[in-house]
Amino acid sequence: MKNHAGKLMTWIVVAVSSALLVCAAYFAMGAVRERSILEGEARLASENYKDAYEAFKKADKFSLRPDIRVVKGIAASCLGLEDCDAARKYYERAVKLVPNDAESHYRIGLLCLRANDYGAADNEIEALRALNTEESMRYADSLAKKRQAGAVKGFFMDILKKIAPNLSEIPGLNDKPVPPAQSEDEEM
Repeated sequence: MKNHAGKLMTWIVVAVSSALLVCAAYFAMGAVRERSILEGEARLASENYKDAYEAFKKADKFSLRPDIRVVKGIAASCLGLEDCDAARKYYERAVKLVPNDAESHYRIGLLCLRANDYGAADNEIEALRALNTEESMRYADSLAKKRQAGAVKGFFMDILKKIAPNLSEIPGLNDKPVPPAQSEDEEM
């Protein structure tokens, strides 16, 4: 009988110790995640998008389930790095996590307009109007105005391409960045 009591106490001590280790690991992961989120937000504020992306990815790795702050932070970092496809993917993930997030719907709409995907932008405008909040209505109106301006610009650019095909190569008439001027030394 005494032998069984000793084994039982050993198992109880092992179980309690294991539970305490698991709790400590859980809290350590939470601390690393929160520190990474704060670092990512600070990097975003200073427009250091690469480091912000890395910090948010680290926070994502230490998250047991998706966190809206992390997902939106990764999306904003991708947008800063001009990776519009990845930014759209992460904003769509944010909308799946929080369907009534007006800002994410708006950002998706802007990215759709940037890609000339007017149908998807219209879907985001409708989704914003369906949320029926003051913020979402402001975003929907803003997105609708930008969509209209983009459609008009696209219409005139199509006409210009048909009338004068080489005209779109003039800097300022297209969305391509203007190349930097070369100095006389570089031309030789």
